[in-house]
Amino acid sequence: MKKASIVLFALILIQVFTVPIYAEEIPEWARREEERVYAYAADTEESETKLYENIPVEYFHVGNISPLVQTDLDYTDWQYNEWEDNRYLYLPATANRSKLMITYKADADVYLDDMKITSGSLVSLIKNEYNITVGGVDCGKLIVMQSNLGCIYLSTSTGGLDALDKNGNLVETGNAIMLDTRGRVQYDGPLEKITSHGNSSWSYSKKKPYNFKLPQKADLYGMGKAKKWMLISNYLDHSMLRNYFTMELSRKAGMEYAIDSTFVDLYADGSYRGMYQLCERIQIQKTRLNIRDLEEATEKLNEKALDEYPRIVVGANSVNDCKVNSYKCYDIPNDPADITGGYLLQFQQWNRYGYKAESGFVTKRGQAVQIDGPEIASQKQVSYIAGFMQELEDAIYSDTGYNSLGKHYSDYMDVDSLATAYIIQEFSMNVDAGASSFYMWKDSDLTGDGKLHFGPAWDFDLAYGTFARSVTNSEGDWGWSLSTDNLFAAYFPINGYSKDNTPESGLPTEGVNWLGKMYKKLEYKNRVARVWYDKFAPVLNSYISSSNSGLTNFAKTIQPSAEMSNKRWHTYGGRQYCVFGDRSGKDFLESVDMVRQYAADRRKYLDEIWEQYRYVYGDVDYDGFVTNSDTALILKYVHDGSLYLPIQNKTNEWKKYADVDEDGKLTSLDTIYTIKKAMDSSFTMPCEQ
Repeated sequence: MKKASIVLFALILIQVFTVPIYAEEIPEWARREEERVYAYAADTEESETKLYENIPVEYFHVGNISPLVQTDLDYTDWQYNEWEDNRYLYLPATANRSKLMITYKADADVYLDDMKITSGSLVSLIKNEYNITVGGVDCGKLIVMQSNLGCIYLSTSTGGLDALDKNGNLVETGNAIMLDTRGRVQYDGPLEKITSHGNSSWSYSKKKPYNFKLPQKADLYGMGKAKKWMLISNYLDHSMLRNYFTMELSRKAGMEYAIDSTFVDLYADGSYRGMYQLCERIQIQKTRLNIRDLEEATEKLNEKALDEYPRIVVGANSVNDCKVNSYKCYDIPNDPADITGGYLLQFQQWNRYGYKAESGFVTKRGQAVQIDGPEIASQKQVSYIAGFMQELEDAIYSDTGYNSLGKHYSDYMDVDSLATAYIIQEFSMNVDAGASSFYMWKDSDLTGDGKLHFGPAWDFDLAYGTFARSVTNSEGDWGWSLSTDNLFAAYFPINGYSKDNTPESGLPTEGVNWLGKMYKKLEYKNRVARVWYDKFAPVLNSYISSSNSGLTNFAKTIQPSAEMSNKRWHTYGGRQYCVFGDRSGKDFLESVDMVRQYAADRRKYLDEIWEQYRYVYGDVDYDGFVTNSDTALILKYVHDGSLYLPIQNKTNEWKKYADVDEDGKLTSLDTIYTIKKAMDSSFTMPCEQ
């Protein structure tokens, strides 16, 4: 077995068995699916002998590729393609191919076809393919490609991103000029910081993702002024659209905070790096998550920078420990009077919590929570938000939905917000669902509603069937990411849980995570179904209903850049180029259609299982609950049959949900049963028996 195949096979084995699976619980169809995945990780053939890898040309620079701006950064080198044994020239949309400035150093004159290239002169490269000769010797082909997107030119202090790519702990600086498709400047100035981004997306990607910070806030491509930004490579995703699709889906389905992004071509010190997705960083800020900035309020009350104060660990031995009922923070002397918000939080994997979270806490059931805002949090702030989240968790895990304080989980969180976030994870079958990169936020009790809200949707490289993972929780629920006809996100344990965990180990002790525990509740399933049909179904129709729908049409708008990026990195074209899994289209649009078809199949399955929860008996005003409003409407209908009920807009079978005693007609008795349900949600009406 070739070395590359051995590595690929090992990675699949590791990832598939990330969560314990018990053989007796795996259905036969899943066994066949696993065998298929392993079979696809077979050996690949050795490449043919490369004739043109080394030719007598030291460098070949092409400049003047953004002629409308005065800059020294707008140049690129031709680049060798190891898969095709030829060279490519990757041009941005701004390039005028009839006026390219070429400079080179070679052992002899360079010809492209029969055109002699004079170093330092303007050259026209209108054709898409040329034969290269140096001193009359055949040196292969030059293929010219051009994008249709805006571009970013970077100049780094070390003369390239290669050093950062090799050592993700480095912090780079540099300069950048950012242009739109017409060559108009979006930004021109210094980069205060360039760093690595991500976990698996960094570790397993040849095409690396980056974070960068500007010295001053700037509005990049109309996304609002900010300092912090991300360049996402989408290397693990052959469609390069999984993140974009999910972000747009979350926005159109009503998630209150959704990330904005745009696609660009990235050049760094002459090296074309491929098509990237320029994204907002997830942070509390007016143009992003617009809630009270508690960290900023804290900074104003203290003399030193907040991270200069000592760290405190309570309930664990060190800041690196992930132990139940522990927290970590900073010993900051002065707090604002109001510490109820805003907070930006994310669920974190237990084995990343130690080095990822500057401030955070672990609930008594083992859920690790990273505090991203305020990142440098005081002891009072962490104690407050940890207590708030613990009271919510206690309500979620109780059979009644109420904690020992007599407060319902809906007193702590916006339930529809959670339903929206859960649906996104479940629909996409995200392999990190509810375990990592799962965000939530809480505004101040004084300036906001004081409830926990969920979002933004983030990190979907390994979703929509691109990655094989199975999950099993302590109640025996089992899900598999490569089959669209089973639940998945609802079946996750709290990350880090195993049957062997004990409270003394400090590892998670609960075998069902928050999403799964909520999904056990009938009233929550009703909310999920309502949000699915009211908010997601109309959006999905426009995106994935056919091969000519919105997702495919958007893909066509970026296709030239995507195809160019693929030639640079070979991110599709066969399963042998997959880092994880086996699924790759033969070209960009086929890779996109695999996502579309997966999403369409998933939508069909979720339609089928959630239809039964779509309507709540007695909920004739269609707000998701049985309340006094419903009893009043049914009573009015009994006395005036011409009254039009809101539920009539939703289903032709509306009388089935209003006739709760199932006697075939609406009477005062239906009102009485509805009153009892409104007063006690646990009351079982005849139709529910």
